[in-house]
Amino acid sequence: MEKIKVFLVDDEAIILKGLETTYSWEKMGAVVVGTSRNPGKAVAEILEKQPDIVITDIRMKQMTGLELIQEVNRQAKKKCLWIVISAYRDFEYAQKACELGAFTYLLKPIEDSRLEEAVCGAAKTIRQTNKSRKILQDYEHFIENNRKVFENYMISKFSGDQIDEEELQEKLERFGRKDWDTFFYRAVCLDLVRIQDEKNGQAVTQEEIAAFLESRLGESYQYFYFQNESGYRIMILAASREEHLVLPILERELEILKQKFAVDLRYGISGMSRGMKGLKEVYVQAVENLEQGEGEQRDLTELDQIRSHAKSYISQAIGYVQEHLDDEFLSVGMAAREVHLNPVYFGRLFGQGMQRSFKQYLLEERIKRAKKLLKTSDDTITEICEKVGIPNPSYFTQQFKKHTGCLPTEYRKETYEEQ
Repeated sequence: MEKIKVFLVDDEAIILKGLETTYSWEKMGAVVVGTSRNPGKAVAEILEKQPDIVITDIRMKQMTGLELIQEVNRQAKKKCLWIVISAYRDFEYAQKACELGAFTYLLKPIEDSRLEEAVCGAAKTIRQTNKSRKILQDYEHFIENNRKVFENYMISKFSGDQIDEEELQEKLERFGRKDWDTFFYRAVCLDLVRIQDEKNGQAVTQEEIAAFLESRLGESYQYFYFQNESGYRIMILAASREEHLVLPILERELEILKQKFAVDLRYGISGMSRGMKGLKEVYVQAVENLEQGEGEQRDLTELDQIRSHAKSYISQAIGYVQEHLDDEFLSVGMAAREVHLNPVYFGRLFGQGMQRSFKQYLLEERIKRAKKLLKTSDDTITEICEKVGIPNPSYFTQQFKKHTGCLPTEYRKETYEEQ
């Protein structure tokens, strides 16, 4: 374990020498890196050597211990912990030192056990602080390296009504970006019907498609890229000026994409809107424009075969949903993989068979389970949120009231009164 660095300040030579040589610093996990009889000169030495702990007398001729603490704290980039030494008559000064941030004070004459206790206590605080700082630095480093992944994830949740605008702003601001509400937005919704390259028979991966779009558009625009629960690929472009998002440029890039990979691609492009509310608007528009557009027609024979087995697929998917209702990431894509169908095909079949979208069905089932838990258990609202896959209590309460007309607490109270 790395030793704690200690610096000693006292204008009495005998006391200073005693502090340095009498006590077992090694036993305390510390090492004395410097001493000074002149507190004025000590300032520069402390700033240079950056000790973890400074032990100083309160009453000194050239400069008081209080003034030393104030001056070092004013200039130092790295803060140290202060242990002040005082006589009984200087007790009031010691109190003021603690108000300035001193870790503790020791009364003369100093007992070995008291000094060891003070230094070990300060050392423990320092190590805990350094550990917390290291964790924070690692976290910030991780976030910085994964900024785009995180932003895409949060935008996808916002677009899918899983978080509200306020929570989105809060999450994005953690990266220091506070101006998203000032941008103009335009969205592109892609439906990769077939991703088999006819030229060489190689399957084109979603990652290759994403990399191409990012290379063509990512350098010119701020952007978000994600897959929604219907299996569509969404790219939302952001720019500070409207003229940077002209429609012909996007259409040209998408045509280049189709030619480069020989993919069967349908797409919808939204109008332009501004601000965070506008971000969601362009997402909805792009999806609607794709689904309402004429585009390429799917293989009707294949669709008919799937529809003939729709009940079986839907039944299997419903069973999967019930087993995984507590998974906040449960999506139509996951259910589609369970029944081995394309997410877009499955989403449409599910909607036709159930007379509502997979998303609506999932939310209804979560509310239904929440109602049962409110009636039959003593779980807290937070615990119920976890069990129904909606970990955000605020969003859960909002949706519960929307579906039942009352708050979860009100529903539970009415149930108890009925019983």
